[in-house]
Amino acid sequence: MTLCAPDYAIITAALAVAIVGAFGGFSGALALLLASVGGGAAAKYGWALAGNHIDETWSRVLAVTAATLVAFCLVRILVRKLVSGLLAQPADAIFGFAVGAITGAAIAAVTVTALGPDYFAVMQERSALLALIPWQFAF
Repeated sequence: MTLCAPDYAIITAALAVAIVGAFGGFSGALALLLASVGGGAAAKYGWALAGNHIDETWSRVLAVTAATLVAFCLVRILVRKLVSGLLAQPADAIFGFAVGAITGAAIAAVTVTALGPDYFAVMQERSALLALIPWQFAF
């Protein structure tokens, strides 16, 4: 089994967010996960809703961005306040690491998937071309 660039992106994002989750604890990691879902939902539905009322593209982008940030922050604050203090310290860090890994992998997978199948073809072609370059000339 060989890994390609999108696999490395997903693994790296999962580990990075998992480490942040371990330090932030279960409430912080769960808040990030649910806030990401809430922000994504606000962006998706906000874009369609703003399309009915705002004609100019830049104004629509700014309005949806502001709504997404507000939704993200509100959900994060509410979840963090409601969940904080439920677990003792070792379990809090372990569950924070697990939820962080799930969050990082999900965010990276959605991002890589949103880039489309052309991204995979370009990365495979680029990897094949980079394999032909002698190591002494590689940067």
